Amino acid sequence: MNTDENIAPPAIDHPHAIPMATPVFATPRKRNTAERIAGGLWNWVLPVMFLLSLTVLVIYTAPYLIYHWRLLDAQADAEATFLKRRAELKAEAEHADARLDLLDKRVHLTSLGFEELARKVSPVVVNVVSYREPTETDLEEAKFKKLPMVYDPDDDRKYLQNGVGSGLIYKPGIILTNHHVIRRADRLRVQFPSGRSIGIDASVVVSDIKTDLAVIRLPENLSPAMKEEAQNAAEFADSDKDVRVGRWVLAMGSPLGLKHTVTHGIISAKGRLITAPSREEDLIELLQTDAAINPGNSGGPLFDQLGRVVGINAMIASDTGRAQGIGFAIPSNTARRVAEHLLTNGEVPRGFLGIFMEEVPPPDAKKLKIDGGAVAIKRVERGSAAEKAGLLKDDLILRINKEPLERLKAMRHLRQLVSDLDPGTEISIEILRGDERRQITLTLGKRPANVP
Repeated sequence: MNTDENIAPPAIDHPHAIPMATPVFATPRKRNTAERIAGGLWNWVLPVMFLLSLTVLVIYTAPYLIYHWRLLDAQADAEATFLKRRAELKAEAEHADARLDLLDKRVHLTSLGFEELARKVSPVVVNVVSYREPTETDLEEAKFKKLPMVYDPDDDRKYLQNGVGSGLIYKPGIILTNHHVIRRADRLRVQFPSGRSIGIDASVVVSDIKTDLAVIRLPENLSPAMKEEAQNAAEFADSDKDVRVGRWVLAMGSPLGLKHTVTHGIISAKGRLITAPSREEDLIELLQTDAAINPGNSGGPLFDQLGRVVGINAMIASDTGRAQGIGFAIPSNTARRVAEHLLTNGEVPRGFLGIFMEEVPPPDAKKLKIDGGAVAIKRVERGSAAEKAGLLKDDLILRINKEPLERLKAMRHLRQLVSDLDPGTEISIEILRGDERRQITLTLGKRPANVP
């Protein structure tokens, strides 16, 4: 019995017949040793390279990330600070009206005080202009260069302007000003606050070069109106007791010729040892102020908040010749003392020790355990106050009336302290003799006129 399984497939007998291929199964090829080693290397090299690359990336990016994180943190802090400050400003602004109103009242009171002060002192401040006789050369130059010749109606003559300054009615009929305002003057013109003025011969002026002060006696035959103005007199404060650093002051004068100009400031310092503008070798003790003082203010007064004279404006410290906030005034006590001497004696008698001295260098003074400065006596004049008191050559002077000498200007300071006192004044001097400190009482003599 034939079944399908036993029936053979028909033979293909065709010229284009494709015989069925017998299936072939591939067998894996065995790798050699080099290939196995290379495959093993790649298995660990690639991970190592990846790790190294990641490490390098972290190393290079970590500082940037840290910096960026810190920057963000700082920005956050700054933003918090800004928000806090903005809140504070907003809170302050909400109360600004009330505060401004209160401040306005206070400022108004201060301003009102200056207004009243200016009104009070204005009648005692004058303008002082000095003139000189023109020489033949001046007259020739005046023709071509047009020098400012000034006509004085009081004596019907022409003069050249020598300088412009200020002054103070010290007493009825007496004007107090600076010596350098009127020096080399042949003629003066004093103008009062009302605008009235009078020409005065310079011979009525008495000066003290060392303190840079001068007094002018007004003529007795003034007109009634001018005489009334000349009867005013300034009130003086005690510059030792009433003047303190930081106190308000008001300066009045003619800066740059602008009459009755008022400026204000404070007392910046006391006891400044400054060379007088009239003579380089002289030294005067001054008040320092930041009230604006310019050329033309010289000789004008410096008032305190009560309208009392605390000083006479004398000079400025400046790189430009104009006000830079550093002005100097002669203390009122010195001004009054000098003015009284000039009016009474025509000169200012000064105390005198009668010694030749030499300043002790600061390093040497330090070795001797001297706190301030010191001067060494090189010679004692016969019959002088120093000889009578027992001072000897090589004694070191340390203090006058318990006041130590300046460390850097000891000799000049000593000269100033002594010359500020009247002859016959008894003083206490502390000296160093050898290793021993001593107190000596001395009565000052009178400084000779020929001693510079």
